[in-house]
Amino acid sequence: MKNSKTVKKSVAVVMAIVIAVIMAATSVVCVALSTNNNTDNGRYLKDAKSVVSDFVNNSNYNNYAFMDGLFAKANIVSACVNEMTDAEAVATITKSLGLNSFIVTDPEGNIINATDSAKVGKSILDDEATKEFKKVLKGITYKSTTEPTAVEGESGMYNVMACVTRSIGGVVIIDTNTDTYAMVTGENLADSCKGDTIIAKDGKIVSSSFDLGGASELESLGVTDNMLKSESFALTVGDSKYTLSAEDVDGYTVISGTVDEESGFDYIYGAVVPAVAFAVMIVLAIVVFSVVSKKKEI
Repeated sequence: MKNSKTVKKSVAVVMAIVIAVIMAATSVVCVALSTNNNTDNGRYLKDAKSVVSDFVNNSNYNNYAFMDGLFAKANIVSACVNEMTDAEAVATITKSLGLNSFIVTDPEGNIINATDSAKVGKSILDDEATKEFKKVLKGITYKSTTEPTAVEGESGMYNVMACVTRSIGGVVIIDTNTDTYAMVTGENLADSCKGDTIIAKDGKIVSSSFDLGGASELESLGVTDNMLKSESFALTVGDSKYTLSAEDVDGYTVISGTVDEESGFDYIYGAVVPAVAFAVMIVLAIVVFSVVSKKKEI
């Protein structure tokens, strides 16, 4: 009888140790998983910094590529259109190049052909929209563009005019809408980042991968300098809560992180899984004790 009690006691001790070890391991894993946001923040911020750094390093090329694309279209018009080009060919060229319109002038700036035939015979110097290209017409520079302006109601689309000189004198002016200007502004940068990301410059938001409710500045989101200097900070946007980290990259404020569970705690890993593991261990202990007791009685 004494030996039986000793065996039962030994089994109980072993089971207690096993349960303690398994529960400790489960707790460590679950805590790590339930607080994984901090780890993700570092990884996501590193990725976002890399995206912004590449953008800054390639900014000159991106601007050149955007401008070169515009001037290439204007040069095609210059090579293909003169005063003898008929309306059908003009329409075909306009459509093929994806232009809204174009005009071709003589050395004095008088329009000799255009998508809108009503403009033929008029001077670009008498039109507010085209007279700024006088410097190209006079040979002060051989090409120029207007400042791109956002097209209302079309996200990421910009309207721009480009002007080049003709080899025989005069200029070609094209008018087009383009979505390639985003590679110059960087407004799509955040979409290339893995985390929930905001990119700003001088406090003004340049790009975001999630809806900011129309906010255009960090201040309007409630982001302060102290928050940006901290290791991580909480930010509520609409109905979502985020844990974010920030860092400066070549003059850009890069903010990235993840959306939180309610109250910043993951109940699946922080409570449910440990509870289930504990219940399983208790049941297992009862089964083992029952089996050992029956064997000793026999």
